[in-house]
Amino acid sequence: MLSYQLNKNLHSVWQKHTRFYIIELCQDLWGNWLLKKTWGSAIKQDFGRSISTVCPDYETGVKLYYKAEKRRLLRGYDILSK
Repeated sequence: MLSYQLNKNLHSVWQKHTRFYIIELCQDLWGNWLLKKTWGSAIKQDFGRSISTVCPDYETGVKLYYKAEKRRLLRGYDILSK
């Protein structure tokens, strides 16, 4: 039986001028950890682009999550929610 660990999910929303960026660390239906990145225009009424990366374990996912978060800071994005 699968065990979901919802309390370990991470989620951040960033914005810079007219661009947005969302980072999520969550589990899929099979219990695998995924790092989901979504980005696009904050002005247009579309969903932007997205990519998901399967992580071998939670710890690797956390490292990738904070690496992406650091990159957003270095590129001048402001965090909207965490």
